[in-house]
Amino acid sequence: MINYISTDIPKKSLKKVGRKIVLELFENNKILSKYQIFNKYLYLNSMEEISDDFKAKYKLIEARLCDTNVENIYQNVKNIIPSKLEIETFAIKVERKGEHRFTSTELARELAGSVFELFPKVKVNLKNPNLKVHIKVLNNKCLMYMEIK
Repeated sequence: MINYISTDIPKKSLKKVGRKIVLELFENNKILSKYQIFNKYLYLNSMEEISDDFKAKYKLIEARLCDTNVENIYQNVKNIIPSKLEIETFAIKVERKGEHRFTSTELARELAGSVFELFPKVKVNLKNPNLKVHIKVLNNKCLMYMEIK
């Protein structure tokens, strides 16, 4: 399955847009998919790759979902970043909701190691990075996606 997230849909429209995406994917492309709502995020599972035009239309970004175990998050961060990527700087942005054994800063610092494993010479730049890894820890789930400049 291929997973996507949309972060730009107003919270009150998430169900409506989720249904619309699933129906449109099936009617137009015969792609089976389903959606889930996590707080203010629409998370979509698709059986096949979605076209770039469709992703742009709904502002869908490839994403991952896992539990809040730090080791699982660490491995998923390593897996979501393409190894062929050429970056000079990165930042990890963590948003948390709920009770956890770690703070946002502690988690970001820990997860930075996963990026350093992939790119040993990369530098941290919190203001203007080439790569932003977004981590959304929502109670017992963790959503993650990245942005590349």
